[in-house]
Amino acid sequence: MLNTPPLVTVVCSCYNQSAYVEKTLNSVINQTYNNIQLIIIDDYSDDNSIEIINQWILKHNTGLLIKNSKNLGLTKSVNASFKHVKGCFFLDLAADDVLLPHCIETQVSVFNTHTTIPIGIVFGNARVIDLNSETRYTYYNKFSLLKKTTKPEHGFIYKNILNHSNTICSVSALINTKTFKALGGYDENLVYEDYDFWLRTARQYHILYVDNILVERLKLKTSLGNTNYLRFNKKALKFKHATYSIVKKTFKMNLNKEEDQASMEKIRLELKENLKQFNILLSLKYFILWLKFKYRHF
Repeated sequence: MLNTPPLVTVVCSCYNQSAYVEKTLNSVINQTYNNIQLIIIDDYSDDNSIEIINQWILKHNTGLLIKNSKNLGLTKSVNASFKHVKGCFFLDLAADDVLLPHCIETQVSVFNTHTTIPIGIVFGNARVIDLNSETRYTYYNKFSLLKKTTKPEHGFIYKNILNHSNTICSVSALINTKTFKALGGYDENLVYEDYDFWLRTARQYHILYVDNILVERLKLKTSLGNTNYLRFNKKALKFKHATYSIVKKTFKMNLNKEEDQASMEKIRLELKENLKQFNILLSLKYFILWLKFKYRHF
């Protein structure tokens, strides 16, 4: 008798993404991997996302829909959904991104191949597309050019993530459920989840990269990554304050001088960006934090 492959849970979060959510959900059921639990969260959308999701569930007879009674944001929504998660691994999927058919099968095979090491995340590459489904760039090709690398480092990469010499494509990340629970899930005080969770994972676990394009990532002008660079924008400022909170955490997380130097490199990057955007108070906080890192080894 053949062994049943491990269950994978896909948590798909939707907020006013009625134009994209059906394509996203179709990409989940069209996986070459067939042992998948699907949880769909609607974070109090005020478009017709709920109607489209309900019709899709009726048509395909799969998926658990969680309807938030108010807008909670991603971190709180995903954490709250976790009492329903049954998979050994889970994938945090936005309702405007698309999994390529081999995505989950490829990621699970990496987990299965490396059973003797503690793996927190397996991630891959992504094709970044526009509204016309035209490829704008490949995620790591662009990153590699900026950082003059060939591909991301993997293994124990805490320092690499900390100083931003490495990054994880969060939309292509399959997460070990036990790891997520052990770390207490996402930090609900933050407006975005990934950088903080990467660091906390990388502190204790291996993070492995598979050199394949696993997802299509839709990039809009309103995407958080673009909003982050706007001047005098409330949403961008919240993002910046969240990043400061994460970097501040590393003062307690770091174990040696090298890691403190990596934190200082990250601070220099953020300080430069905040000065460009005239975020004077936050820039001052970063400078004080930089001094704390610099002088604690004297």
